[in-house]
Amino acid sequence: MSRILSAVAMAFGGAVLMTSLTAPAAEADTEPAPAADSGRSLVVMGDSNTANATLATMQAQPAGVACTHLATSWPTQLGQRMNLGPNDIDDVSCVGAYMYRHGEDHYWTALTEARQAAADGAFGPRTKAVLLQFGLNDAWGADHQAQNALVPCVLNVLQGCSTADAATDGNPPILMTGQDYATNLKDIITYIRYYAPNARIVLVGYQELHTPGSDAACVGVLGVPVGVPHAGAITDVFDSLRTAPKEGAALLGVDYFDTAAATAGHGLCTPDPWLNGIFTPGPDVFGQPGHPTLQGDTAVATALQQYLTTPAAAN
Repeated sequence: MSRILSAVAMAFGGAVLMTSLTAPAAEADTEPAPAADSGRSLVVMGDSNTANATLATMQAQPAGVACTHLATSWPTQLGQRMNLGPNDIDDVSCVGAYMYRHGEDHYWTALTEARQAAADGAFGPRTKAVLLQFGLNDAWGADHQAQNALVPCVLNVLQGCSTADAATDGNPPILMTGQDYATNLKDIITYIRYYAPNARIVLVGYQELHTPGSDAACVGVLGVPVGVPHAGAITDVFDSLRTAPKEGAALLGVDYFDTAAATAGHGLCTPDPWLNGIFTPGPDVFGQPGHPTLQGDTAVATALQQYLTTPAAAN
């Protein structure tokens, strides 16, 4: 039972403890200008919704071990659709990654991923696009304590659990704002602009996680839908993640890709969810709960390829 509850919590947070990464600091004014032929065409940064995982790989990894990625994750599929060789894409996304550091925890962040990409020589004049997908883990706060609020939501099917209830329990989730993105990604964006001056920088939103306007939350267990009619502590977070990245992109002066629009009608409570349940029969039976199915990742990769081949002003 405890493993099932943990899996449900992972479905909505994807928190995994990561070790810090030592690499060159991301500060443009301390480094020389990049060589004209340097960089990789595509750089991807993000969390478990980016890297994706299975039930086996969603756990914490030993120190020094590189972050794992599903072979069918949307960044991998996107690189294939763009006809990029494995050495021309740098996917540094990590399961459990934060956008910014919370307290004294040691989870991966956008900064450590940027440092990894810099160490890989991924940023340069050759770089065509840098994609960033962050925020969901940040909603659960330091050490992802707000995930504890998910358990009463899941168990209290009749009454549910609102954000106010979670606050009463001492673990309120953080409702992300555009300013959160602008404040915490500003220096990284400045760094990318300096080292990859020709790159299109895109904040990638999250897939449709629940039906807009509803506070119901769902997850499939062995193919059987389990729903909570009133789970505002979860859906309020999801709603904030539909608006905050877009607002943040506007504040930062970068592009925004609406992943929710590309996956509309396929949230967790729909008849055809493009997000994993718990041991859902089929090709995604061991997929990380609450994270994209193969079909979901394919839809995102397809839409992103179309987006990136359209001039920025037209989006």
